[in-house]
Amino acid sequence: MRVLILTCNTGGGHNAVAAALKESFESRGAGCDVMDGLGFISKKASKFVSKWHTRFYRRYPELYKAGYMSAEKDQGMDRRDGPVYRYIARGARRLGRTIYSGGYGAVVCVHVIPAMMMTALKQSWRDCPVFCFVATDYTCSPTVGACTPDICVIPHEELTEEFVACGIDRESILPAGIPVRRVFREQGDRAAARKALGLPAEGRHIVLMSGSIGCGPMTELARQLDEQLRSGDYATVLCGSNRQMLYALQRRSLLRVQAVGFTSQVAQYMDSADLLVSKPGGISITEAACKGVPMLLADLVGGCETRNQAFFAEHGWAAACSNDTIADSALSLLADDARREALVSAQRRDFDGRAAARVADAVLCRCGQAHAAV
Repeated sequence: MRVLILTCNTGGGHNAVAAALKESFESRGAGCDVMDGLGFISKKASKFVSKWHTRFYRRYPELYKAGYMSAEKDQGMDRRDGPVYRYIARGARRLGRTIYSGGYGAVVCVHVIPAMMMTALKQSWRDCPVFCFVATDYTCSPTVGACTPDICVIPHEELTEEFVACGIDRESILPAGIPVRRVFREQGDRAAARKALGLPAEGRHIVLMSGSIGCGPMTELARQLDEQLRSGDYATVLCGSNRQMLYALQRRSLLRVQAVGFTSQVAQYMDSADLLVSKPGGISITEAACKGVPMLLADLVGGCETRNQAFFAEHGWAAACSNDTIADSALSLLADDARREALVSAQRRDFDGRAAARVADAVLCRCGQAHAAV
C-alpha cells in the first residue's frame, strides 16, 4: 500500500502536517511520499505563489485579510467551473500520471490547491484512488466547498455544519482534528528544555512566535517587553525565515529579549515557556495545545486566522488580545497563574495529539487495509 501526501509550500505549517501524516502511515507499514501540489501545475507556479504569499503575509497583512474576507463572501469561489478552479485543475493530468506510475492507493491533500486538482481528476478517472482532504484551520476556507473528497478531515465536530453548508458531503466528514508530529504529542520537561536550549533555568519565559514566514510587529513588541519584564524574566522571539526581523532585533541589543532565526526546536521552546504569544495559525496553535502551553493569540494577519483565534478563545484553549495591547496582555497573563493553568486544563481535556493516527486509520480502512494504531 502506497500513499501520496500533497502539500503546498505556502509557509511551513502544511509541510508539518504532511510530516505528521507520513509518520503515522509509515508506522502502519504503508509506503508514503510527500510532494508539492503546486509543482504539478509548474515549478514557476509553485515559486510564484510561494513568493507572493510570503510577501503579502509579511508586508501587507491588511490586503491579505481583505482578500480573504472578500473570497469568503464570494459564493462563486466554490464553483467547479470558476476561473480559480479551472487554473488549478490544469495540474490534474500530470498529477494523475504520477499517481498511476507510483502505484498510489490513496492521496491525502493537506492544502486546498492539490485538493482541487484531485477533485478534477476524480471527475474524469473512474478508478481514482481514495482521496482525503485535511482542513488545517478552524473554519471552512474559500474554495474548499469546490472539492469532493472521499474523506474530509475537519479540526472539530462543531465545524461540521459549516463545512456541510459550504458544500462538503456530510457522509465524508471525519472530525479527527489537525495532525501534529509525534514531538508535539509529548509534554516535555521545562527544566530539561531550557538546559538544552541554553536558556536561564530561573525566571518566567515568554516565547513569541511569528510563524514560519515571520510576520507581525515583533520588533516593537520586543522593545516593550524588554522595558516592562520583571527582573529575572525574559522572552524569546522566533523569527522563522524572516531574516530582516532577526537582524532588526539583534541590532537593538535587548537585555531581556533574544531573537532566534529559523529553528527546528520549536517543540523545545514550547516546553520551556511559561507563556506562548502567537499569531493564530491553525497548525501551530494546535501543536501548542497538544503540548499543553498557555497561549495568548493576536490576530496579526487575519483571514482564516481570525476564525482560529475566535474558536480557541470561545473554547478556553487560549486567551485573545488586540494587536495594540499584546505586551500588556502578555504581562497580565504571565502574572495570572490560575488563568494560565485553566487554559492548559482546557487544552488537555480536548487535545490528545492523535489526529494523524485517526486520519491514517480512516484512509487505510477505506482502502481495505486494517492497521493497528501506533
